[in-house]
Amino acid sequence: MINQLFWDFDGTLFDTYPMMVAAFKRALLEMDIDEVEIDQRSIYVTMRQHDVGTVIRKLSAFYGIDENTLRQLNKKYQIEMVKTAKPFKGVREVLEFVKQLSGHHYLLTHRDNQAKALLKEFDLLQYFTDFVTSDQKFPRKPKPDSINWLIDKNHVDRKSAIMIGDRKLDVQAGNNANIASCLFDPGGLIVETGNPDIKITEVKELIPWLSKR
Repeated sequence: MINQLFWDFDGTLFDTYPMMVAAFKRALLEMDIDEVEIDQRSIYVTMRQHDVGTVIRKLSAFYGIDENTLRQLNKKYQIEMVKTAKPFKGVREVLEFVKQLSGHHYLLTHRDNQAKALLKEFDLLQYFTDFVTSDQKFPRKPKPDSINWLIDKNHVDRKSAIMIGDRKLDVQAGNNANIASCLFDPGGLIVETGNPDIKITEVKELIPWLSKR
């Protein structure tokens, strides 16, 4: 039975990308980039297919602006704007379903404790047994160090575990930790998937799949 779920946060548990893109746009505007030159769709796609760091490096070079300044401004506005993010439809149902299976949930995010604050705001923190955030300074996914730490600390059977995320690096992190993996890809943007055990477009699709495991 698979009932030990390791969750990514941004774009998986919570729909934070609209706020992340808006924050990035605001940072670019502050650096005197004309609004007509900002392709928000391209920013979103690059975030999903790669990561925020890739967007920062790519656009700082493209516009000829200082990378560190863009990074700092983006972080500042992202913290402010992500406060309004909400969980994806079906998240609570999956969390509750796994709880009924005597399972556990673990948070594995590159975001800081703001992720835990948002979970608490929506009364979802109660479902989580343990957490890894950016404050713990683990190597970033797809390296499996953070998953392995949670597994060892909580005595998790790897055969009962699955990593759930919206990017290839989440799938790779699961693969590298020798656990199952799930790609949540609501927009069908991920071409190179990393070969997940399951690919879903809605979070609630996990329920029938887990029921058969």
